[in-house]
Amino acid sequence: MKDSPYKTAQLKERSADELRGLLAELKKEMFDLRIMAATSQLKDTNRIAANRRNIARVLTEVSTRKASRRRNDNE
Repeated sequence: MKDSPYKTAQLKERSADELRGLLAELKKEMFDLRIMAATSQLKDTNRIAANRRNIARVLTEVSTRKASRRRNDNE
């Protein structure tokens, strides 16, 4: 996963709108992968796990930003 757009450092450089778009794209891909797996068209089933981890990475960055913003508002 060298130079992947889902590495933590690269996710931190993205704006909130870009993260939301990326998350929507990943969720659509996950839906497509699940359909392909159900119809026995998916050969590389590891893509589902990799996609799930990428979704988690994006969600972690979003929640970290929200928590940071809340901490800054309380100070």
